[in-house]
Amino acid sequence: MSITRYYTVGAVAQDLRSLKALEERMEDLGLPDGSLLVLLRRKDERLVRVTLPGARTRRVESGLSRAQWFEFASTYLGVTAVSVLMGAVHLPTGIAVQTLVTLAVVIGLIIYHRRPHLHNQLLAMGLPEGFAEEWEKAFPDGFALALATIPADLYDETQDAFLEDPGLTSPLAVDRRPVL
Repeated sequence: MSITRYYTVGAVAQDLRSLKALEERMEDLGLPDGSLLVLLRRKDERLVRVTLPGARTRRVESGLSRAQWFEFASTYLGVTAVSVLMGAVHLPTGIAVQTLVTLAVVIGLIIYHRRPHLHNQLLAMGLPEGFAEEWEKAFPDGFALALATIPADLYDETQDAFLEDPGLTSPLAVDRRPVL
């Protein structure tokens, strides 16, 4: 009995055409549906799902989701209501509390938006930190990050499929499966 060894090969696709061509080359190799994982922005998710029905997609969020914005706004309004009530009793205290809360909100949003979202998502999948850093640098200039999980016997052919297209940048491979 032997355990099948898997590799993960990935690259940043510069446009949808490169991504579609990669998916077609993967199909020609006989890889099953779902072996290609595409990390992309929310605005491009529908387009990729229609164009590549056999690929799995994951969003790379660059900000708060709608639910998070709602929770954030309701919490901020609740704290604002408390500071208004404090201001009714003692005006300088209410103004000071509201000022501190507003500063904390602004600083928190700035820190959250500067956080590397793709980097953390790739590390959570168990991919090496060096790969995550390189793909994170290339991602803003590209369309999507394509990751293919393949058995070891198809590694050379898949590597050639990734290296064939100049529209795929930062092609890298690692001998493990991402944790989804």
